[in-house]
Amino acid sequence: MDVPGLGACPRCPYRSIGPAARCWDCAQPRLIPLAARRCGVCDQPLGLLDRCPNYWCGRDDRGFDAVWALALHRGPLRQIIARYKYRGGRSWATILGRLLAGYLLEHSPWFDEFELVTACPGWPTAERPWDHMASVVAAAAEVAGDLWPFDFGAERAVIKTAATVPLMSLGSPASRRLWAACELRAALAVPDPSRVARRHVLVVDDVFTDGSTLREVALALRRCGAAGVSGLVFARQGWRQSPVRGD
Repeated sequence: MDVPGLGACPRCPYRSIGPAARCWDCAQPRLIPLAARRCGVCDQPLGLLDRCPNYWCGRDDRGFDAVWALALHRGPLRQIIARYKYRGGRSWATILGRLLAGYLLEHSPWFDEFELVTACPGWPTAERPWDHMASVVAAAAEVAGDLWPFDFGAERAVIKTAATVPLMSLGSPASRRLWAACELRAALAVPDPSRVARRHVLVVDDVFTDGSTLREVALALRRCGAAGVSGLVFARQGWRQSPVRGD
């Protein structure tokens, strides 16, 4: 069964012959938009709150500067991410890559400072035998050309060197932060520090909740000399009181 609204993307001829801006223009009305009033650091909807409840936003040691999200983690976008990430829908990498490129083009002044666009590193598994975000970034590079310095191919700026416990298996925010600071931190590596030294790096991921994963990636890049690190995600996971699921 097709995902409502965006389910026809794999059959649409423009996925291979049209500009990325066409895909973004088509998808945008079908996405659940972010709130007008939201955190300037992590894009979390604030509602009536005066400050963001996200654990990392008020801390100087969060590692990342800011996060942009294309939409909320709801509706068709949530279904597409789940289909791509957990149900073997590998062809969605091309479409997500086109959406990423289209978003960058529409909001290009926001991202002019970035000198490297890289994927949040993954580790292939039996259920998903590919690095899912690296595939999306590679697809974006194909349609955006040299407008942004995409980082893809065999040698990437930051990689995972070992498998880690699935993030969705960790229930509480505190357990997620502990996992990130211990197991994830030990598994991250920057193979060639000269590629990131003195550069502003944009890290692309699928879903952002509290930023514990992005924080460790950002800290790994900063330890190797990155001048700044921010995130760009497809979906912002909202929460009522405290985050409980994946970023």
